[in-house]
Amino acid sequence: MGHGKETPRQKMIGLMYLFLTCMLALNVSKDILNAFIIVNDGLNHTTVGFSEKTSILYNALEKAAQANPAKAKPWNDKAVDVRKRTQIVIDSLQMFKDTIIRTADGLKGKNLDLKADSISSKDNTDYPAQIMVGAEGNGKGKDLKKTMDSYREFLLGLVGKDSSLIKTINEGIDTKTQTGKEGEIITWESHHFEHLPLIAVITIMSQMQATVRNLESDVVAYLNQQVDAGSFKFNKLAPTIIPNSNYVMQGSEYKAEIFFAAFDTTQAPEVFIGEYDSTKNSEGGYDYKMRPGAVKVEIDKKTGKPVYSVRGGAVGEKKYRGIISMKGPNEKIISQSFKSSFQIAQTALVVSPTKMNVFYIGVENPVDISVPGIPSNKLSASMTAGSIVPNGKGGYTVKVTKPGTTTVNVSAKMDGGTKSMGSKEFRVKRVPDPVAKVAGQKGGGIAATLLKAAKRVDPVMENFDFDLKFQITGFVVSTKTKDGFTIDKPSTSERITSEQKSLLEGVKKGQKVYFEEIKAKGPDGSIRELGTLMFKVE
Repeated sequence: MGHGKETPRQKMIGLMYLFLTCMLALNVSKDILNAFIIVNDGLNHTTVGFSEKTSILYNALEKAAQANPAKAKPWNDKAVDVRKRTQIVIDSLQMFKDTIIRTADGLKGKNLDLKADSISSKDNTDYPAQIMVGAEGNGKGKDLKKTMDSYREFLLGLVGKDSSLIKTINEGIDTKTQTGKEGEIITWESHHFEHLPLIAVITIMSQMQATVRNLESDVVAYLNQQVDAGSFKFNKLAPTIIPNSNYVMQGSEYKAEIFFAAFDTTQAPEVFIGEYDSTKNSEGGYDYKMRPGAVKVEIDKKTGKPVYSVRGGAVGEKKYRGIISMKGPNEKIISQSFKSSFQIAQTALVVSPTKMNVFYIGVENPVDISVPGIPSNKLSASMTAGSIVPNGKGGYTVKVTKPGTTTVNVSAKMDGGTKSMGSKEFRVKRVPDPVAKVAGQKGGGIAATLLKAAKRVDPVMENFDFDLKFQITGFVVSTKTKDGFTIDKPSTSERITSEQKSLLEGVKKGQKVYFEEIKAKGPDGSIRELGTLMFKVE
């Protein structure tokens, strides 16, 4: 069976196989049959060689898929299917080989060492035909043919319609029925397994295994090629300028990488910055000549690329242009003009409290810090009184402990070092006192039913954006009885006690009720006096 281009070794084995088949037709001696063992061993070695070669291709595809899943994974997935389907065919052929040898030599048990040179029934022509062809053509050869046909169609489905592999695959696995000299129909099974000595049938199956491994190798090589088959092929060079930033602080440095696309590190281009003259050439392009005063851009030793470096001076936009050249095919110099610009700006620091224009003691003050033109991950902040730390959400959290002022200092990592971006001063204040309320009111007229239903004294932060809470630690309810006596009932929490409720149950219309000595504990631990609430029962 053909399998595309063959090495000299494969051609030799094929010729030996044909020669020995012809010798069989001449009823040669058993000594000659033993020569099939040599061919069979050679085919087995060839099969192993194909398998090892293909393993390299599988590994290459797998690594490509790991490095670039979007590009290579679909082809690697197909290669995985090829490996599985190929092993099924190889195992099927080996199973039939083992079955024929076991049956002919009367071997039993598993894991027997079924080597060709140990077969005692090498010249037997009955068992291979009985097993593979069978009575009325119902042997196992039909199952093998279906397996080979399925494998062939699977491989054909993987390669493109215009692929040269189509012919190789069809010729390598050809299971067509043939017509004999007398016009008789000869099935694939009969042609390969009937009227042939056992050793010849085993050799034929080994040759099929070699063919399958060869086709596997060809198809996996084809899949490897497809990884880059859809990639762009560049036929035009274009200058590329990559600056570290187009926004440069006053006194800092501007840098830009200038190179051709599809850059070759073994041949760095030559770059000049400055004015130039250009003339149109016969090929439709331009020839360039730099004017006096042009500056040659130095090559960075680490990257092998020209890096344009100039320190920022006066504020404003700075434009520059030049010529980039490199040696092309046939030693011809290819040149292209380019132009670009960058901004030089004064240091501009932005530090803004997210919710307030002051920092409050005892709470986490959220702060956003930014400097135009510098990524936030390049910034760091410190302060003179208190602490400022990143909050994990792109901003910072400030905590302060003493009233007065504090200064926030910001610096940035630039040009391999750290540069100050400026500072801002902020006021530090205590959190304002909450307003005590009962039943949502802070004094004045109140319905008797509403007052009697009240359960607690609430500390409310009015007109304050921070989400923080005070805890009422105690208060006194007082009122005068009809006899003119003042009765006081205390509470040591925010809850109105049962004794206070009994006192409130007895109030009448027009009677005044006082909530006095109200105290609240703040998030900073300080105790605040919230004064007195006076209610008049309506």
